[in-house]
Amino acid sequence: MKTKKEIQLAALTFTRAFKSSQISDLDGTFIPFKLTHLYKEHQFYLGTSILFGVLFCYLSYHAWFTDAVYYWHIDAPVIIGISVIALFFICFLFLASRYIQIGRDLKNALEKPKTSPYGVLITDDYYFEYNPSNFHIISRDNIVRIDYEEKKEQETYLELLLDMGGHYEIRGVTYKESDFDFKAWIALGK
Repeated sequence: MKTKKEIQLAALTFTRAFKSSQISDLDGTFIPFKLTHLYKEHQFYLGTSILFGVLFCYLSYHAWFTDAVYYWHIDAPVIIGISVIALFFICFLFLASRYIQIGRDLKNALEKPKTSPYGVLITDDYYFEYNPSNFHIISRDNIVRIDYEEKKEQETYLELLLDMGGHYEIRGVTYKESDFDFKAWIALGK
């Protein structure tokens, strides 16, 4: 059984490899994610950044050219109005930066699929899944048993019972048998 420190060290190593596109340097099987999720997220950030940008421009225009005549002195409504406009601008900047970052990730993934920034890396000892929001790592030595299995079309969903030292956890894994035989990988550790 792997200790918590060993698992954290492996997660740190794998995360760095994904962020620096050096997955091919690690021994194991790499399965890149489908780009449909990234494409949908890219569209979402484009739409919301346009919306917040337009609202920022609209509010700024009316605050400067229409309402400035009435607000020649600073009071609570002026401060609240400026704060709301600043909030829209900050949201616009955040959404636009996420749109640009996901666009870069999509471009890299399309040009070089084996160096995709997101996917699953399966080594002799670990299953590591890295996606845009977070990552999951499972040590093969810590798998006690398969609790639940469900097959949907081409994909299989497994719930694994993991011994984490002082407590037990259940983690779900979805995979395609054509890409990787996950059950055989679990059986290698037994």
